[in-house]
Amino acid sequence: MKDKLSDISRRMTGTILLLPLLVLFFFGEPYSKITVLICAAFMVMEYSFLVTKNINLRIILIGIIGCFGSTSLFLLGPIYHLVFLLLLLVLLFKFFSYGTIIMGIFLAMLLYSIGNLSHNESFQEIMTFIVFTVISVDIGAYIIGRCVGGPKLIPLISPAKTISGAIGGLVGGTSAGIGIFFVLNFQITFWLFLLTLFVAVLAQLGDITASFFKRSIDTKDSAKTIPGHGGFLDRFDGYLYVIPIFALLPINGLFV
Repeated sequence: MKDKLSDISRRMTGTILLLPLLVLFFFGEPYSKITVLICAAFMVMEYSFLVTKNINLRIILIGIIGCFGSTSLFLLGPIYHLVFLLLLLVLLFKFFSYGTIIMGIFLAMLLYSIGNLSHNESFQEIMTFIVFTVISVDIGAYIIGRCVGGPKLIPLISPAKTISGAIGGLVGGTSAGIGIFFVLNFQITFWLFLLTLFVAVLAQLGDITASFFKRSIDTKDSAKTIPGHGGFLDRFDGYLYVIPIFALLPINGLFV
């Protein structure tokens, strides 16, 4: 019980430290876009520090991922997208392991998708839905997993995750997402329910992907930036698949 209370205390402290970013996000555009980009940038930097100790290689890795992400942000032509993507793939496959390569590609796509999504006129609404849903997935999974426990979900990848926690995440995320649609005056339909459930599933898949990556390099947390949460990559891994889905597929037209 003492360990649980200590863990909860650390997580609350970390959450308080994240509040300025949340407040900045809800100031609206362009602050919300800046906030999302800051979080993604920290994720990329933490990744580069985890996968190599070579300073020059870190700088090159961050630079190429950043340049690839910027091609969508600054609306550069397709040739630039292709060139930087190819450079990234060559760099990753030449110097890094399989698990590391996968996470590098996902982070590059995340940054690219944020740039793409930033041009959507409904950016604030889309990201508000995503943020509330993903945060609620994390909260639901943490609370139910802690209180109920039970069989492990994927012990070989993430020993702490339980089936009850996964169900709690689905319930929490879906409930919050539907609530946001209600606040935004959307008519709640079966398809919106499925969309929200899909986002809750993707958020947990992102978490599992990050766990697989950290397991592949034998580390528990991506950093110690946020007490009780680890680093930005630990805290925001739930967005790895969700944001690209909204940025790259016609589903984003739902909010127009």
